[in-house]
Amino acid sequence: MLFLSYWELNENITPKDIVALASELMEKGIWPAEGTEVLGFYTTTDVPIWGITIEEADSVESILKGAAAWTNAKPGFFKVLRVSPAMTAEEAIRIVTEM
Repeated sequence: MLFLSYWELNENITPKDIVALASELMEKGIWPAEGTEVLGFYTTTDVPIWGITIEEADSVESILKGAAAWTNAKPGFFKVLRVSPAMTAEEAIRIVTEM
């Protein structure tokens, strides 16, 4: 199942904070969560920093574990975190045109 996350970081988070936290979570093996494959992990150069993550996961539980890994490790890290099941635009177009 495909999931799309949109996130905005707290403006007090520095690039070094981001790298340190990401490294810690990956070294501990808690992000990406088991059963999750990161297909894309993109960030902007804007301040506050925002970005998107595209993941393929076996279950919603895997996605929740991945999001919780970040929020539990550093409360206040995200100003906004939105996660939703997703599909490619091509697939959505196909479904709508078949209606």
